[in-house]
Amino acid sequence: MKFILVCLSFLIGLQKLSAQQQSRPNILIIMTDQQTAEAMSIAGNKDLNTPAMDKLAKNGVRFTRAYCAQPLCTPSRTAIFSGKMPFETGFVGNATEKDGQWPDSLLMMGKIFQQGGYQTGYVGKWHLPVPTKKVSQHGFTYIENTNFLDYNDGATPSFCARFIKENKEKPFLLVASFLNPHDICEWARDEDLKMDVLENAPPADQCPPLPANWQIPANEPQIVRDQQKTVGLRTYPSVNYTPEKWRQYRWAYNRLVEKVDQYIDQVLYSLKKYGVEKNTIIVFTADHGDGYAGHSWNQKQILYEEAAKVPFIVAKMDGSLKPRTDEMLVCNGTDIIPTICGLTGIQKPAYLKGMDISKRINNPAQNLRDTLVIETDFADNEQLLGINGRAVITKDFKYIVYNKGAIKEQLFNLANDPGEIKNLAVDKAYKKKLIAMRNYLKQWCKSNGDQFTLAL
Repeated sequence: MKFILVCLSFLIGLQKLSAQQQSRPNILIIMTDQQTAEAMSIAGNKDLNTPAMDKLAKNGVRFTRAYCAQPLCTPSRTAIFSGKMPFETGFVGNATEKDGQWPDSLLMMGKIFQQGGYQTGYVGKWHLPVPTKKVSQHGFTYIENTNFLDYNDGATPSFCARFIKENKEKPFLLVASFLNPHDICEWARDEDLKMDVLENAPPADQCPPLPANWQIPANEPQIVRDQQKTVGLRTYPSVNYTPEKWRQYRWAYNRLVEKVDQYIDQVLYSLKKYGVEKNTIIVFTADHGDGYAGHSWNQKQILYEEAAKVPFIVAKMDGSLKPRTDEMLVCNGTDIIPTICGLTGIQKPAYLKGMDISKRINNPAQNLRDTLVIETDFADNEQLLGINGRAVITKDFKYIVYNKGAIKEQLFNLANDPGEIKNLAVDKAYKKKLIAMRNYLKQWCKSNGDQFTLAL
């Protein structure tokens, strides 16, 4: 009898543990590559249709003022998966998967959740300075479809489905990382696309109109255009674009966003298919944006809104989140890890300074941040050009400063000038505001150990 009671007690304990595990929410992070925040129909863009992204927004909170830490692939992804800014990690340009670059003291997202008792999976584009085989460092025990091949995006939903099926009885963290709409880089230089196939663009008069801010603005720091010449036409073929070509660019970009939206829908369906939809919290974002013809810019790296702002949605498909938009400033690079730790009860690393956005979701009146600083470091892929900058963003204003050039600063009133057309840094009426923003950045750099202070 005593033996039977011990066995029953053991089984009850196992059942309780299983129930505890099931009660812990799964986390699904969906990332696109080079998607500007406005490239969703839910954001009011009438030139494309993104039903999967829209569905997420209709089942959660869409943060309309979310930015990447740095608008370039490796620096942004490094921030997202470490929770620290690129200037802190030292990864300010694109980098290869080489062992020995990432410090062991800097925990990666997969490792944090693995140690917290979660099953961890990563599918799709990697572009992090850690070998995918070094699971002991990045912590993603299931890692698939990271090798760069044609049509990777099309395979990602299948690998995600397998992970979900195999781990549906346990709490999991899964990253679904898509490459598109990054194929716009290949389209821009008339190369074959890597992820999808597009038909030829229609005549310009049948394409989306040019944005109101499509022309190069007056009093722009010349250094940003000079570096385009240094890097060359392979990266910036747009320096020779006509207005008609820009309209076709926007058409192609929109089609690529629609392509990746279809793959996202397949991943979302797998949650439903395997019975974990209601216990999964979804974070949707992008590593950075794209010029999207604003200021006659393709690519990223620049600190204008189109390149720096990204989609950021936190959703749960069980109806428990009242759908709304939120204008609080978010940095996906520093805020994702604290947020998903907050949502799951996992202890975040004490050194992280990002915000737990779940607090804002639970209490919309709680303001976690009123000023945000992001960075850039212009590069020709892995080759740094020695041109870097910072942006200070507030509710209404944005201050941009670069370390070189006759004109280094830009100041925009985003409330009145969302297209960043009029540089108020040269307007004497805004001298006090300019000095205040400049001083804020100086103090922020000093407090955070950012050596950009030396350039001010």
